[in-house]
Amino acid sequence: MKRINLLKTMFWFMLIFYLFLLITILFIRTGADYRSINLIPFATISEYINVYDGIRTKRVDVNVWGNVLLFIPAGIYFMLFAKNRSAMKVFCAILYISISVEIIQFIFAIGASDIDDVILNTAGGGLGILFYSILHFLFKSQDRVKRFISALSMIVGVPLFFLTITLYYVNR
Repeated sequence: MKRINLLKTMFWFMLIFYLFLLITILFIRTGADYRSINLIPFATISEYINVYDGIRTKRVDVNVWGNVLLFIPAGIYFMLFAKNRSAMKVFCAILYISISVEIIQFIFAIGASDIDDVILNTAGGGLGILFYSILHFLFKSQDRVKRFISALSMIVGVPLFFLTITLYYVNR
């Protein structure tokens, strides 16, 4: 009987879960049947950043962080699966995917298409590439990096999985 490798299984489970979340968040939105487009860089981002009187503290909207955080795993996974591990090629692939997502959202009227989303998504992918590069420098081995990412996926992904399931059932 073949032994099941828990880390390998969790790695693939979390990758599939991430892809499911990505597709759901980007393309399957209820009540988002409108079409708009913004081609002015940083216009939407500046609207989300509020500066309060006197204190000058800044609050960045969830949309800004969400777009960045959503694509950090993409940068990591792309680097794990890229044959030559060229950070520039992976970065360009993430840019291309982000632009494609915005075009698809516009064509099918799934919310606002925004150049700022492309900027933020690509920045998130770039952070993922940077994170992977740091791990690869520290661990010196692709296999060790993959095992670390698998373990980290379990620590972060499993609670996120149960939170997602809970929120789905609470908001039905």
